[in-house]
Amino acid sequence: MKKNTYISINYHLQVMILAFCCIFILSLPAGASEVKELSFKEAIQWGVEKNHDLQTIRNSITELERNLKILDASESLQTDLSVKPIWNFGYTGEDAEDAEEDMPEMGEKSFTTAAQVSLKSTKKLVGDINLSSEFTWESENLNQGDFEEILNQINANLILEKNIYPDSWTENEKQVYSLENSLKRRLAELRWEEMEKQIEFIRDYLDIIRLQEQAEIARERMVLAEEELSRIRKKVELGEGGYQQETEAQIALEEAKNQLFNQEKILSRAKKQFSLFLNLPEDKMLKFEKNVDFIQGLFSRMDAMETGYENQKNLIEEILENNYQVKNSQLEKEELVKELGWTEDEGKPIVNLSGGYQFPADWFVMVDFSINLADGGVQELKEDQKQDNIRQKEVGIVYLKEQLKLEAEQLMDQDQYNQLTLDNQLLALEKEEDKAEIMEKQYKQGAISETQWKNEILNLKEKEINVKQAEDEWFVNRLQLAHFIGFLQEEF
Repeated sequence: MKKNTYISINYHLQVMILAFCCIFILSLPAGASEVKELSFKEAIQWGVEKNHDLQTIRNSITELERNLKILDASESLQTDLSVKPIWNFGYTGEDAEDAEEDMPEMGEKSFTTAAQVSLKSTKKLVGDINLSSEFTWESENLNQGDFEEILNQINANLILEKNIYPDSWTENEKQVYSLENSLKRRLAELRWEEMEKQIEFIRDYLDIIRLQEQAEIARERMVLAEEELSRIRKKVELGEGGYQQETEAQIALEEAKNQLFNQEKILSRAKKQFSLFLNLPEDKMLKFEKNVDFIQGLFSRMDAMETGYENQKNLIEEILENNYQVKNSQLEKEELVKELGWTEDEGKPIVNLSGGYQFPADWFVMVDFSINLADGGVQELKEDQKQDNIRQKEVGIVYLKEQLKLEAEQLMDQDQYNQLTLDNQLLALEKEEDKAEIMEKQYKQGAISETQWKNEILNLKEKEINVKQAEDEWFVNRLQLAHFIGFLQEEF
């Protein structure tokens, strides 16, 4: 009876545990265990949107756009209201006079209320024409005022102002111009950097593919070393081998294990770094495949691209004309020229025309003329400083162009060098294939061991990887060159 009771209790306990596990699993979020696998093209698009460096540029663009909106809003109607209630406490009659003499016994107290109200409005109409109005009311005693007295305490005006000379920009217009110029430069930089990052994504992806292939060869070499050690130990057992052969085989196996360990660690770090570079979240994963249609299509485009090295001078001139850094430097120079003109205007006489209505019944027209008769040479120094800034920028543009010329020549030279390297690797592969063909015949004839034949197969695979790496270097450099000369569009 006790045994049946124990079995019944145990059964119910198992049912409760199973039910609890089912409830726990069902309560987990649906996406907690789901990892979305991205294609390489999807991963590139994600990286362009989420990469930290690109996000930093986008944040600065957002900040510039926000500042432009602030300046635009500041030109609309601006109204400020100020209200100041005032409470006055004191004494009346003789007590007020006695209060000035050593503070004798206080008599009857007085209490009055006053107020100050100010309402100001400004609005930019057209160009440098501004409309402003101001309403003020100040009462010393609210308790004793009647309507007529309140009207007498009101001051109001409506003024229309225009700058006549010099015909310069307003401070708001200067800030807008500067911000729009900065925005153009940052947008150009973003477009350039987006393409740069996509090329870097392709380069790192191909590097990881080659690391995977090298790790596979290292794994095969370790298996081959294990087989060789096992074969030698069997020979030793049969008395056909010696201790030295077994020791050499053990050393070879340990070296193969170390090589495999190192390759796997390098591969793991490269994948983690690449995920960080793309800024991939934990619920997204990139599958590394050897043959990607997207990359193969780009490879065909780069292979068909005409570099035109025979007209290298014209090609470099075209590069300098289209490079975003040169264009941005030209924009910076234009802004400096504008600043010089604004600075020169600051030293000119100022003539402003204004007119309006002064409450209760005064119309007026006013001409405001001002000139700085002596400033100790400050104005001249400011103008010299702006001119120096322009000259320095011009020198900087010349230096930048020379740098870009060298970079373009380096990319062109590297392209030709990579092509020669690829040709050499192809020749080395062809030579290794001939060697493998000979050794295959020797293996079938029993002239060499199986280990020697398998080692040769791995050597052949390594030569194939060398060819792929040479192709990758040529391909990535050709992408950089194509981007540099403006062959690539904003998106692949």
